[in-house]
Amino acid sequence: MAELSFTKAFLAHLDSKPIKFPADHAFDPREFQPRQPFTLPRLSDPPHPPLPKKIKPAAIPGSSKSITIHLKSARNPVLDITLDNIPLSNATIQDLKEAVQNRTKPTNAENDSENVPLDKIKILWKRRPVQGKLVTDALANDPDALVGGKEVEFGVMILGGAAMIPPKESSAPTTEGKAEEPVAQEAVRVPEAAQPLPGDSAGILKSVSFWDDLEGFLKMRLKDENEAARLRSLFKKTWESSV
Repeated sequence: MAELSFTKAFLAHLDSKPIKFPADHAFDPREFQPRQPFTLPRLSDPPHPPLPKKIKPAAIPGSSKSITIHLKSARNPVLDITLDNIPLSNATIQDLKEAVQNRTKPTNAENDSENVPLDKIKILWKRRPVQGKLVTDALANDPDALVGGKEVEFGVMILGGAAMIPPKESSAPTTEGKAEEPVAQEAVRVPEAAQPLPGDSAGILKSVSFWDDLEGFLKMRLKDENEAARLRSLFKKTWESSV
């Protein structure tokens, strides 16, 4: 009798507890009321309206990231071109090809005015041709280069070979206009052997050795004789016009 009374009391205690379903319990779907599916209404005036265009904000001057790009080729022709301060926002593979095109010519070219076709120039990244149109497409897997201020190296391959265009001899800057001729002649009359006095900035700027040193420094940093001669002429003309 004691066991029977205990069993009844235990079952009565279980009946007072809330019913809990196990995690793998499955309800019978026939017990639920069916629901009508909701269908989105169609637009009354096709075609669909165009999506709003994304307006790209203009970049603040000086805020764009830039990198230094080295274009190198170990085969014919041997190239080593450096492009400084190339903005990542709008730098394209076409720009790199044009930089190579300006330094090369076909092997059978009779003069330096002939250029290698752009479709013959291939830009390589990690020994593979670049497929995208932007430099950022090639550097997508290199997040460190996309930060800016880095130096990256691209390979160059020219189909059919090419020859390097020899650098033009830097000529003395020519003055344009009759009004600037007296100033240029006055600068030429300054003897090279004359040493300016210490602290005489005007005398230093008039000396030919100063401009020769400046051009040599630009050649060393830019590795481009034509660009160094052009910058020397530009700096000198600007200084002469301000005197």
